[in-house]
Amino acid sequence: MDTFINKFGEYGIIGLVIGILFFLLWKILIWVMSFVKDIQKQQSEERTVWLCTLKTQSDTLIKISNSIEKHDEKADERGQHIREEHEKMMNCLDEQTRVLVQINGYKA
Repeated sequence: MDTFINKFGEYGIIGLVIGILFFLLWKILIWVMSFVKDIQKQQSEERTVWLCTLKTQSDTLIKISNSIEKHDEKADERGQHIREEHEKMMNCLDEQTRVLVQINGYKA
């Protein structure tokens, strides 16, 4: 208690006010650091959730892209088969047309 009185006598009211302000600033600094730590923890959890969501979306887009490529390949195969069938039909029509022209007496 004597040291407090000696210090108070040495520094006076200004020293007491400065000491209280320093103590308050120190408490505010600790509170702010704790607050920032909580915010960083929350943001870290958010980033983890978003990265998982983005990974899921990326996987889904890759699956859709692969499905479209497979569909295009099958469509090309079907289209080739249909073109071959049409070509055969046109060749048959050419033969039938030639036969009909000859039957009806037209010159080919």
